[in-house]
Amino acid sequence: MSHRKRTEPTPGWEQGLAEADVTLWLSDTVPMPFRRIPAGEFLMGSRGEYPDEEPRHLVRITCPFYMAAFPTTQHQYRTVVGRKKKENLEPSPSDFKGDIRPVENVSWHDAVQWCGLLQNKPLLQDAKERLGGGELNVGLPSEAQWEYACRAGIDAEYYTGDGEAALQDAGWYEGNSGGETHDVGLKLGNRFGLYDMHGNVDEWCADAFDEHVYKKRVNGVCDPFVDGAIYAFRVFRGGSWDFSPRYCRSAFRYRGWPGGRDGIQGFRVCLFLGPCPGQAERAEQASAGMATRDEAAKPERDRAASDFF
Repeated sequence: MSHRKRTEPTPGWEQGLAEADVTLWLSDTVPMPFRRIPAGEFLMGSRGEYPDEEPRHLVRITCPFYMAAFPTTQHQYRTVVGRKKKENLEPSPSDFKGDIRPVENVSWHDAVQWCGLLQNKPLLQDAKERLGGGELNVGLPSEAQWEYACRAGIDAEYYTGDGEAALQDAGWYEGNSGGETHDVGLKLGNRFGLYDMHGNVDEWCADAFDEHVYKKRVNGVCDPFVDGAIYAFRVFRGGSWDFSPRYCRSAFRYRGWPGGRDGIQGFRVCLFLGPCPGQAERAEQASAGMATRDEAAKPERDRAASDFF
């Protein structure tokens, strides 16, 4: 376990702050910059290599949203949680300490709870007013939103191109990480102004994991989202400092038990000008009295814990 590093702005961190479309100031010294991701369309999936990433299909993202320029950092996470444990969240859960290293050792449930804490902060009201005064919600991206934002219009394995040499420019993986995370913003960002989408830490998405979902979709699907019980496996994307290049590609998709914590898993926050992915589905379930499905699925948690990956 590393000792905490002194915070020194990286080139990408400084550029991300300078170019941010919206910045949430979590404290006087801890900013969280966001970039506006426009509506658009892209080809989701890989080019014939991996069954759970096929077939490639056209996906339309119908509404713009704001995505954090960086995965959630340790000082951002700690500032929102506070000095003491809150709602089962540890202020400093990470193995590899450093204020602008990405937070890790966070479960999907932790990430969702953290977003809920941020949602209730008064500072969000200021952001609402800057964005026109309408609805503004904090949450995790859908799997489709994540891949769309990562690719940023680039049809390649990484947003810097194809092959391991391209990954070297974009992210931290088993070939260059030295066995640990690194400060965000040390590698190249993409065309949307997002950094560390490849490697460093895996990033939780809102969706439940469905290995065969691509085969069920129609071409041109709009804003796809996979709903699931609270104990269902969840998607994570992007790969980590401990992964090979294959597992850091834009199209790579994998699953994790939502209650599991590991030194490779972090998350990235989004601001939505409407419901978060899955929010409408969960509201419909609740109104129909379907929330009891989650309790019925509770035994799955114990079985899933032995099959985390």
